[in-house]
Amino acid sequence: MGDPSGLWDCVSSELAAALKGGSPELERIARNLCDMLLGYMSFDVFLQRFVGGEPAEVRRESVRTVLMASSHTGPDEYGYFVVTFPDGLEVELSAKGLDGSGSFTGCAFHVRGLSSNLAAFIFEIARAGDMVVLPAMEDSVPILSAPEQRNELPSDLQASEPEPVLCRSASELEGLLSAGYVAWQKYLNQAKPHRSGVQTPE
Repeated sequence: MGDPSGLWDCVSSELAAALKGGSPELERIARNLCDMLLGYMSFDVFLQRFVGGEPAEVRRESVRTVLMASSHTGPDEYGYFVVTFPDGLEVELSAKGLDGSGSFTGCAFHVRGLSSNLAAFIFEIARAGDMVVLPAMEDSVPILSAPEQRNELPSDLQASEPEPVLCRSASELEGLLSAGYVAWQKYLNQAKPHRSGVQTPE
């Protein structure tokens, strides 16, 4: 689950207002709620297949083959898998429709830790499904997993500045994602001091 823009600011201000003149027990509950919300925040990386500028069906079997070779649990009723890597890192993969129960034009990774193993897995899934990588980050550009994808992008993505970049390896992808992941970490760390002691308005 990602962090919609301004979610933390909205929630923390509402909690501060609720705590004005509140009891220590209420403050404890509010801090626990803040901990829970911070735990749900993630750096989101979306994968999408395009044909003729429109979302298109992904080759499910190719993607499933990569997923089945990993250590994972799921899917749950919402189409979420949890993939575990040899370095101990886990990632949530949202892939509703991968089982054939509905349309499947893309998926999303909800990242809370970045490693070479995770980057390699995202890269493999993108290539298997002929998908473009679209990280939710400032100054994001479409990351192509195959050169032919450039002409299939929607016109606004084809004209994006900086222009779409072709990624040829997992290590390249890790480098491209690292700036967004570091920015997400910085945002999360800035929120933590507020969480440790939610301040009430004067």
